[in-house]
Amino acid sequence: MQRGEVCYNHIANLTKVIIPMNYIVLDTELNGRAWKSTDPMEIISIGAVKIKEEHIRNKPDTCEMFYEYVKPLYTYTDYARKFTQIPRQAIAKAESFGRVIETFKRWIGEEEYVFIGWSESDKLALIRDCKMHKLEEEWVDRYIDLQAYIKRYRPEAGHQQLSLRNAVELFGLPWIGEEHDALDDAINTAKIFTLLCKDKPGNLVQEFMRGSTCKVYRKCQKCGVFYYPKSNRIRRAKMCGKCFRETQKARTE
Repeated sequence: MQRGEVCYNHIANLTKVIIPMNYIVLDTELNGRAWKSTDPMEIISIGAVKIKEEHIRNKPDTCEMFYEYVKPLYTYTDYARKFTQIPRQAIAKAESFGRVIETFKRWIGEEEYVFIGWSESDKLALIRDCKMHKLEEEWVDRYIDLQAYIKRYRPEAGHQQLSLRNAVELFGLPWIGEEHDALDDAINTAKIFTLLCKDKPGNLVQEFMRGSTCKVYRKCQKCGVFYYPKSNRIRRAKMCGKCFRETQKARTE
């Protein structure tokens, strides 16, 4: 290990929390680019903080950490290198996505768990990459979007676009580490989460799940690209927007 983003059919089980429960605060960084491309923005690092149920209120700083780089299938871009500050040598030596996920799941353990992410982007990235590597993705379903919860239920957040750094400042917490480092971002998200837990006497999963949504990627049956369906019509067709439009155009010609 190196240094340092809700499917509703699960909610009924999650809200009846079985102790022990582990909260896995998650962050990922992607192989992004400044231009449009057909290449997917794969995960290049995963950072996480594990907080146990018995520590969540009385020992919030007692936690375990996970941090691994991931070797992408496609070329590591200059844009991603400058954005994340991850050296090319580190990416070149990293394990494949499948290997890192095996290690990550072993680290998560066999106890009941739920992911905590800043926005739903980390969940969607994991689901997309699992599909791309032909891995099952149900293990990612148990996910709380902390950003959505704060924007909906904390009036001090207002209607602003709430970045992780803005939220850290909003709650009067010191920023830890570097931005866009997967582990440091996970640590800062964990600080916010444990702070919000102080005034929550009941079931934490049931409380925080109120701000979450359920969105997943699908694989286009025509071109094979993974996409997020934005309309019921495209969802029923099981095609990405581009293929759906091409199919509709062909029918009218």
